[in-house]
Amino acid sequence: MQLKPPEWTSDAIIYQIFPDSFFNGEPYNDPPETLNWGASPERNRFYGGDLQGIIHKLDYLRKLGVNCIYLTPIFDAPSNHKYDTRNYFKVDDALGGDEALMELVEQVHARGMRILLDGVFNHCGVEHPFFIDATSRGKESRYWNWFHIDSIPVTESPEPNYRCFAGYGKMPEFDLSNPQVREYLLGVVRYWFEKADIDGWRLDTVEYLHPDFVRAVRETSKEMKPEAYVLGELLHLGTSWFKGGYLDGAMNYRLRKYLLSFFVFNNIDAKTFGEKLYVLRRSYPDWANYAMYNMIDSHDRPRITTLCNGKKEIVRLILLFLFAYPGVPAIYYGDEIGIEGGSDPDCRRSMIWDEKLWDRELLEFYKKLIELRKTSQALRKGVFIPGTADNGLFTFERGYGNERVVVCLNNSPVAVEYEIGKPYDILLSRSARIDTCTLLLDPYAFAVLRKTTENV
Repeated sequence: MQLKPPEWTSDAIIYQIFPDSFFNGEPYNDPPETLNWGASPERNRFYGGDLQGIIHKLDYLRKLGVNCIYLTPIFDAPSNHKYDTRNYFKVDDALGGDEALMELVEQVHARGMRILLDGVFNHCGVEHPFFIDATSRGKESRYWNWFHIDSIPVTESPEPNYRCFAGYGKMPEFDLSNPQVREYLLGVVRYWFEKADIDGWRLDTVEYLHPDFVRAVRETSKEMKPEAYVLGELLHLGTSWFKGGYLDGAMNYRLRKYLLSFFVFNNIDAKTFGEKLYVLRRSYPDWANYAMYNMIDSHDRPRITTLCNGKKEIVRLILLFLFAYPGVPAIYYGDEIGIEGGSDPDCRRSMIWDEKLWDRELLEFYKKLIELRKTSQALRKGVFIPGTADNGLFTFERGYGNERVVVCLNNSPVAVEYEIGKPYDILLSRSARIDTCTLLLDPYAFAVLRKTTENV
């Protein structure tokens, strides 16, 4: 089994969508008591977004510049988030059903884009028929050994007497040591490659899963589609997952933690930030760093616009770093237009489609970053070369072939100077200018410089 991820990931820019909150393309399939679009999110109510809504907005996404979509769970489930699966072999009717997924994939591929589904294989929901059978028939059920049930009768209160995700009784965990459970879930993996021609999986709560099962998911995915991308949700350092063919990439929550510490909370200085990045990079095989899912927001974290308290200059510094650092930059829906949101479920606010309410300046900045990355092999594939890390100044270089790109970030309230030594062209900047061989950066300013020669 090949360890390295598919080559297309180095060119990928991923857009994460929480389907219920993105766009309502077919109001007739809305669940009862659907929230008004724009109302504050509620944990147990729906906005009515669906897959047809995503189809309607694919040209918006293509114009933005993204080329891969990651959908949070879409299979039949009672909740709006659908991490409590009821039927893995059916797209939820509220999202448009199987036909909507197949049409979406076809339209995505027609635009030269790819699509990833969310695989929730650690647990299902209490409404899954296998769990219902096990709890109603007890040890006579053929599914009794599919779960970790301690005693009869099965109870959820005051505490569940069965193993469940993070102690949440609505999500009973599968017993992945049972070969029948594994084959059932691997059948899910095969089914959606075969039926809908998807391009890969994001695996939920990888740290809860058996490593050999994760490897089996990846191997099965590659058998179905050799260029499939298998991505894992890792909240902590995940070195071991890249040493034996378990994953192609991972959601880089550790990187997110360091970005917030340095740019937002100012808990660490530039030197410490650089040291932490070094340890993180060197904890993974080099190829794995280039396939990491580098994000700042997701469906269960506060949005960066809210964390920065309106300080757009800090948001821009973080975004520039994400798009210039090794790995796959990821955008959480609506971040590009300045949507705010606190802790889950507030971070799942409905997408704003009234363009008068968009942060146009931020949207244009996203487009510039995407275009910059697409036109620079150094930013997509180049080696990482650390530069200066002094107080709030953090610089690094990316080099590929005859292209050298220098990224300078001033995360401080005072102007700084940086000796570049050679003449470079400024590709992107805010309050930055070159005086002979010195780059002058105003407070919270940045610059991206490039030099292309025969011998860099």
